[in-house]
Amino acid sequence: MTARLLSSVSPQADVVERLVGDAVASRIAECDPTLWPRAARPGWVVAPRTSRPLVGQIEALREQLRVAGQVRVVLAAAGGVGVAAEALSDADPRLIVLDTTDPAQVADALAGDLAATVLVVSVPPGEDPAPVQLVRDTVHRAFRADGLDPDEHTVVVTAPGGPLQEQAGAATVVLGPSDVDGLWAALTAFALVPAGLAGTDVGAVLADAVAARAALAADDPANPCLTLGALLAAAPVVALAEDGAPGLAEWAAQLLGGGLGKDGRGPLPVVVEGPDAPEWADPESVRPGTLTAGLGEVPGAAVTTVGPPAAQLVLWQHATAVAAHLMGVDPTDRPDSDRGPAGQNGGSTPGAGAHFTDGDVDVHAGAWLPTGTSTVAEALRALVGTAEAGAHLTVHAYLDRLDDASAAVLRPELTRRTGLPTTFGWAPRCLPGGGQRDKGGPADAVVCQLTGDAEPDLPGELAELQQAQARADAEALAERGLPVLRLHFTDRVAGLVTLARAVQQL
Repeated sequence: MTARLLSSVSPQADVVERLVGDAVASRIAECDPTLWPRAARPGWVVAPRTSRPLVGQIEALREQLRVAGQVRVVLAAAGGVGVAAEALSDADPRLIVLDTTDPAQVADALAGDLAATVLVVSVPPGEDPAPVQLVRDTVHRAFRADGLDPDEHTVVVTAPGGPLQEQAGAATVVLGPSDVDGLWAALTAFALVPAGLAGTDVGAVLADAVAARAALAADDPANPCLTLGALLAAAPVVALAEDGAPGLAEWAAQLLGGGLGKDGRGPLPVVVEGPDAPEWADPESVRPGTLTAGLGEVPGAAVTTVGPPAAQLVLWQHATAVAAHLMGVDPTDRPDSDRGPAGQNGGSTPGAGAHFTDGDVDVHAGAWLPTGTSTVAEALRALVGTAEAGAHLTVHAYLDRLDDASAAVLRPELTRRTGLPTTFGWAPRCLPGGGQRDKGGPADAVVCQLTGDAEPDLPGELAELQQAQARADAEALAERGLPVLRLHFTDRVAGLVTLARAVQQL
């Protein structure tokens, strides 16, 4: 994976030497909690080793399910473990991730062969289980409608004593650790079980992770996590592009957002389409021969991390922890919803009723929207006009990331036409923790939410929850003083066409 850190920063030898002198790398490997103001859940550090007993358990369960004809894995997940499972499984088509309550995407998953399907329910500690529970109940109704016993087609991955364990009934339960959180649980049962049941060699994954972790524990200037961590702590924008590792850039962006985005601070991670993206700005990529060779003397601020996906996951976790140490923040802690600093953009909560309708798009906004605005293009221009120096545009799409994939194509065009770094994510998948309200920063953002009606024959309770999630996130963002524009598509296809035309008019 290639990362372009958009600033004038370069690896500062004195910073790396200070990290070496303070034994930061070895102290991380030893789970030293004094490196950060508070280490909420440090179990990620030893996960590659403590997860070893899972290898035989997952292999036996996979064989049991294979004999029963269950070779298709539908993962109902929260907290970023779905993204991690995709990265570890190399986007194996046997793994279908539902980290959304979008009714159309859930319906697509249920359109497959249910008799050949196993539902994996995975919620790491600290996550709200309610959305996953609703998806689970929807899938279970589909199993029953096909004459299948849900318990025979369900695997629950949860921390001990959680509500999911209590509700598991006769379903298979795999216990994960209680001292990991969200994206930091990538190398625990929460992501390894679904990836392994879909065919990933979990033993090889953990072997790669253990080898990488050993190299990253060295208090040596050549340790790549120290150089990368120093870069991350200093860069305002980090553009991430994949080099043949599906899902890794998205996972890393979420890790940086949740791990370093605290109290209105932290780099802005942007997943870009490749070196042609406007954020890339003539990178000078450095491609070391192996992961443990380090990042080398990086002349600019473009680095490439290479190696097996699990090794790169470990590198980015350790580098993020190093950056958090330099920034004085807690990488696994989450700020409370009211701790984010209020911005200066006069944000206010979008009301329940639309300000106006433009074709198949209902437009919702706060008091920042000028009176007389009557088109989506005008609303977008007004949103961008609230942006102050150093701000960015973020787009959260509460839609079907498969059928509505054309929405993501607009990201680079929005950057070119607005002049603002633009992030795009499928919500709530892209929002660490319970949503953007738990992220905490960077603070200088203008926000565009995309939501849409579902077909009448799809599960109504999923649509209601999805809209409620979007409204809750919009309210929390507005309470932080951020302007939020919500574009609701009463017809998704037509609405996306209207949006695309509006972007062309910016």
